[in-house]
Amino acid sequence: MEDLQYSLDLFKPLGRRSILPLVSSPTTFTTRKAAVTDAGDLPDLNNVQGDVIYLFPKKAENFVFFRINNVTSFRTALQSFKPTTSEDVKDNLTSIAVAKASARDARSVPTVDIVQYQIAFSRTGMYFLGVNEDTGDVRFDKRCMSDDKQFLGDQRLWDPIFVKPGPDPVNGSVRDDTGALHGVITVAGSSAETCTKASNDVIQLFGSSITVAGGKPIEGRARPPPYKGHEHFGFQDGISQPCLRGLVIPRPGQIQVDPGVIIMGYPGDPVRDDPSTKVNRPAWTKDGTILVFRKLEQSVISFEGYVKQNGSRWREFVPGGQISPPLNEQEGEDLFGARLIGRWKSGAPLAKCPFRDDPEMALDPDRNNDFDYVVRDNPKISRHEPSDYYCPFTIHTRKTAPRNLNPYIDAKFLESGSIVRGGLPYGGEVTDQERRDVASGDPELPRGLLFNCYMSSLDSGFVRQTIGYAGNDYWPITSLVPQKKGQDPVLGSPPVFTPARLEGTSPSVKSGDRVDLQLTGADGATFEVSGFAQVTIKGAAPPPGEPNPFFVTSRGGEYFFVPSVSTLKSWASATTTTTSKLDIVFLLDATGSMQVYIEQVRNTIQSLCESLVATGKWSGGDLRFGLIAFRDHPPQDATYITRQYPFDSNVLAVKANLANLQADGGGDGPEAQCDAFARVLNAGWKDGATKVAILITDSPPHGIGEDEDGFPSGCPLQNDPVRLANRMARLGITLHVLACEPTMSMDFSTPLDFYKGIVQKTGGRFFPLSDVNSLIGLIIGSVLETADIDALVVKHTNEVLTQAKDRKATIGDISNSLYGRLSSSTQVNTFTVEDIYAANEQGDKNVQIWFKAEQIDNNTTSQIEVVRGFRLKSKYRNGGTPAMSSKTQPVSLSQVETVVRMCLARAT
Repeated sequence: MEDLQYSLDLFKPLGRRSILPLVSSPTTFTTRKAAVTDAGDLPDLNNVQGDVIYLFPKKAENFVFFRINNVTSFRTALQSFKPTTSEDVKDNLTSIAVAKASARDARSVPTVDIVQYQIAFSRTGMYFLGVNEDTGDVRFDKRCMSDDKQFLGDQRLWDPIFVKPGPDPVNGSVRDDTGALHGVITVAGSSAETCTKASNDVIQLFGSSITVAGGKPIEGRARPPPYKGHEHFGFQDGISQPCLRGLVIPRPGQIQVDPGVIIMGYPGDPVRDDPSTKVNRPAWTKDGTILVFRKLEQSVISFEGYVKQNGSRWREFVPGGQISPPLNEQEGEDLFGARLIGRWKSGAPLAKCPFRDDPEMALDPDRNNDFDYVVRDNPKISRHEPSDYYCPFTIHTRKTAPRNLNPYIDAKFLESGSIVRGGLPYGGEVTDQERRDVASGDPELPRGLLFNCYMSSLDSGFVRQTIGYAGNDYWPITSLVPQKKGQDPVLGSPPVFTPARLEGTSPSVKSGDRVDLQLTGADGATFEVSGFAQVTIKGAAPPPGEPNPFFVTSRGGEYFFVPSVSTLKSWASATTTTTSKLDIVFLLDATGSMQVYIEQVRNTIQSLCESLVATGKWSGGDLRFGLIAFRDHPPQDATYITRQYPFDSNVLAVKANLANLQADGGGDGPEAQCDAFARVLNAGWKDGATKVAILITDSPPHGIGEDEDGFPSGCPLQNDPVRLANRMARLGITLHVLACEPTMSMDFSTPLDFYKGIVQKTGGRFFPLSDVNSLIGLIIGSVLETADIDALVVKHTNEVLTQAKDRKATIGDISNSLYGRLSSSTQVNTFTVEDIYAANEQGDKNVQIWFKAEQIDNNTTSQIEVVRGFRLKSKYRNGGTPAMSSKTQPVSLSQVETVVRMCLARAT
């Protein structure tokens, strides 16, 4: 009690602010701090970001939505970013209270200059940063708000910055980075000028590491006096807030909740508290929370007209039908508005002031929340059942912040659905000129509320309030028999009716009666419909407020995770990836027989990206994909020799490039692989990236001895594939070949041994692609092994070069020495594929000749002998899928030999 009274006295100058810190009095501080430390059931205020518990005190608030361009640079900037903590906000509120208490009067209160910062990340943004472990919130871990647009009832167009090009309402799209927001920085200030400067400062801090969505922050501003604290419809906002036990001063009637309802990792967190759940919270989520942002546009002039139109009919909706003295026109309008919102514009609760406003009650924090919906002054109304006598069940506050629904809904359930709500209005004040323009047919200017809220669980908090409460025609539950009340008049959405006509006389049904209909369509199909009737007699005026056109439109938003301060620091200092960046370029044979493979690459590129990110080796921003398509030289093909598309981390852009490719042309058997190899060397590889080139083809290049070669002397442009493979090795480019079987081995005699030989030069692998559906598995397996081998090359190059130079050691000697040290301590991804080729001694000799060759010349080709008979094992001559496996295991001697060869090749 001593702490409570001390807190009440300290923050009394802050008036009716609904969330105020519960602080320790000087005499109990040490004891209480020790008790909290021992209990461990309260969040660490120095570790929770500042807007979450107490809400930033502010007159201006900017939301800087962003995408990350460079993860490394972003992490560096993040190390210098100082988020405001909840403890800081407590100090800020204390400073404001002291300043107000010290002032002579309200006009002489000095402005306490305050700037506050917070940062949060979308799930896609977390993946981009390399944070791959789930948060434990099932919806957040799978879905962006774009995926839930229809589910949330958003029927209108969103602002472009919130629109994601490829939402997936079924499975969620958080792993699709295309067009996604990565995060939001909230900047709150004591004035618009302060807030603008602070926003520019934070944008400058992150610099080129981010792109600000829309090019500038979204600005929220408190309305000017006398509307301070009111949203654009004119109602005092933010009164009904939950009180977090042990952290917030409890006011009479205020709903009290356990801290874990809002903050992850504490009592009240549904994931923490459910012993049967299979979902766990990682340790780094503790003191974090979920932030939901929505831009809610308000049609103010239309709302005012709606209230004015219906307010004069107050006798039709006022409890009892009469009141003395009668309401005047303005009072009727105000009452109608209050019966939509649940409070008068002053903030006084309708439940305690059912006929006229009481501004004094609105200003009293000990009375403006101290109510329930029990009717105590009418003996005809049961005190033991929920009643809408004074307050309609559909009013906004009763829908979204329900109270005393006993005996049908447990109070603990209502508590668990609480959210902490923040935000500020956006857009200018309505002017007389705008009213005249709207009357003449012009649209209203955009204005509304930048709504944000916090909770530990999306489904328990925001989603329950939006779908289970506001958008649920049958909420609140007030009977064992379902009763239709209608949607929240503010946040609900108009139903989309399917017109139908009754033949004959209308049934004897009154509004509210249950009806069961069986409808038959012209095609004979029948539909059974059960529900509750809303009857309007022909020529009769509908009841007051009907129909409700709804005056709030969602213009989009997103779900974000607000990490704790300690988690934020760990993300800032973390290594971006285990293997830096990854560049993959596809060399696609685009001749007539290859369409199915081109389509398979296009259809699986998204899954490929997601699978690579899911390994934890890379974040989304670390991956880039390039494309080189090839056909042949004229006269064999007159369309193009090669067509190159630059590297891009935008998966949708890569898919679009693939969609532009159509397999066609060709001519003789061999194609222009040599020219594609030449393009690989200058593909725009990123320094420090793992560089992988993947050739997908069913044919040989020119000049390796194949029959019916239109250019038997080799590439007309003198691009020698052996020399080019040697150059790839020196540049650190690993070449893998995916051979389309059975065409490669059944139609040609030379490419099998040739490709097996040249890929070894680069440390790459040759894989049979006998089943197009195995394509993604072959790519992922080969890339993961390449990444680990590449990391060992980087790590051991100096050591290998020293042994080769100083000790004159052979590759075998160096490999055995290095393997002796790595075999027991180093594990790598190892990809194995069942061998579908028959053993052939001459083929093995050919492979070694190509592996050791420096160029294609007579000396090389004269040693190659044609291999007779089938190269494929019998069971694969008509296709089939060989067994594949990718697993982490101790490095093998052959892998170490590859590492040594690559170290030496890259040093030449």
